[in-house]
Amino acid sequence: MFVYEFMSGIVETITGTGESEDGDYDPHQHRKVEKPTTYSETMIHMLKGSIGAGILAMPSAVQRLGIIVSIVGLMLIGFLATYCILLLIAAQYELCKRWRRGYIAYPKSMMLAIRDGPPGIRWSAMSLYYFVEVVLIFWQLGICVIFFVFVAENVKQICDFHGYEASLRLHLCFVLVPTILLNLVKDLKLMTPLSSISNIVTIFGLILVFFYLIEDDVVLDSEKLRLKSFNEIPLFIGTALFALEAVGVILALEYNMEEPKRFVGMLGLYSIGMISIIVLYLVVGVFGYLKYGEEIKATITLNLPQEQKKAQAAKLIFALAIFLTFPLQNYVAYNMVWRRAKKKLPESKHMVTDYTLRIALVIIPWTLAVAVPHLGPFISLFGAFCLSLLGIIFPGLMDLCIWYPNNYGVLHYKCIRDVFIMIIGVACLFSGCYTSVVEIIAEW
Repeated sequence: MFVYEFMSGIVETITGTGESEDGDYDPHQHRKVEKPTTYSETMIHMLKGSIGAGILAMPSAVQRLGIIVSIVGLMLIGFLATYCILLLIAAQYELCKRWRRGYIAYPKSMMLAIRDGPPGIRWSAMSLYYFVEVVLIFWQLGICVIFFVFVAENVKQICDFHGYEASLRLHLCFVLVPTILLNLVKDLKLMTPLSSISNIVTIFGLILVFFYLIEDDVVLDSEKLRLKSFNEIPLFIGTALFALEAVGVILALEYNMEEPKRFVGMLGLYSIGMISIIVLYLVVGVFGYLKYGEEIKATITLNLPQEQKKAQAAKLIFALAIFLTFPLQNYVAYNMVWRRAKKKLPESKHMVTDYTLRIALVIIPWTLAVAVPHLGPFISLFGAFCLSLLGIIFPGLMDLCIWYPNNYGVLHYKCIRDVFIMIIGVACLFSGCYTSVVEIIAEW
C-alpha cells in the first residue's frame, strides 16, 4: 500500500538533519521509512507490478511491427526508459543534497531544478510544478479508463458465449456502480486484502495464458518477421512506454528500499529488474503473435477460446484482478486533488466534498471509456502522452538544469545527452499522440 501513498504525494519532502561521516550530506541516511524493504522484497514488488494490462497488450504491439523490429524496438525503448529513470533518480538525489533533504517529491524536484537552470526558463518553475502534478493525475485517470474497458471487454466475451449478449457500453454501465462503491473505501489499509487477492489471481491468470501460448506448435513464417508499416511505430512506442514506464511505482520502490544505493547503477536492482521484465514482455508478445497472428486483439485474453473453461477462468481472473486494483490506482489521483481541495474548504464541507470527489474520479474515466471503448488506442495514447513527459522529457530537462552552467562535463556531454533525450521524448510524444488520436477517431 505504501506505493500508492507515495505516488499520491503523501511523501512530499522529508527533512534530514546532519551529515555523513565524511561531512558530505547523504539524503539516504535521512529518509524516514517505517518498514523499508530488502533487496529481494523490492525486486518482487517490481516484477509483480509489471504483470497487468501492459504485458497483456504486448502481442498486439508485436503484431504492429513484426517480430524482428519489435524485439529490437522493445530493447531500445527499455534501455531508454531505464536510463531516463536512473537519470531522474540521480537528479532528485543531487537536489536533495543541495537542499539537505531526505527526499523531495517529483513535482517539487522539477520546480527546484528549473530554478537552478538557465535564467530564460526559471519563470516557468512553478508552472512546471503544477504541470507535473496534472500529468501524474491524468496518467492515473488514464489507467482507470483502460481498466474500465479491459474489465468490460473480458466480461462481455464470457457473457456473450453463455447467451447473455449485450453491447460493450452496456457492460461498462454494469461495472460503474460496483466500482463507485469500491472507490468509497477511505482507509487504504482496508484495500490490502483486495491487493493481495489481486496479486495472487493475476499470477494464476498469467500461468493460464502461458499455457495457451505454448500448447500448440508455433508456425514461424517470413510475413511475421518483417516490418509491417512505419506508420505503426508511434503506436508501438506508446504501448511499450505504457507497459514499461511505471514512473511513480519505481520512485516509490527506490524511496522505500532499505539500501537505496543498490537500486541504481548499471548492475543495480532496477537495471536487473528491467532486463527481466523486458524478457518477460518479449516472450509474451512474440509467442502471443505467433499463436494468433493477424487476429491478435488489443489484449491477449480476448483471443483465448471462449468455449474452454480454462480460458473463461483466465479472463475472469484478470478482469477481477484489474477491478480490485481500480481503487488503488484511483487513490493516487484522488489524494493529489483532495490534499489541495481540503485546504481551501471549511471543515463542515469536507465529508460531502470527499465523497463527491471520489465519485467524480470514477465517473470521469468511465465517461471516457463509454465514449470510446477501444483498448488499444487508449493504451498507446496515454503511454505516448504521459510517459513521454514523465519518463523521458522531464528527466532530461531536470538533469539539464541541475548542472547549469558549468558542470556539464567534458565537451558538455551532459548537455548534449540531455538535449538528445528531450528531442527523442518530444518525437515520441507528438507522433504517438497524433497516431493514437487518429486511430481513436477512426474507431469511434
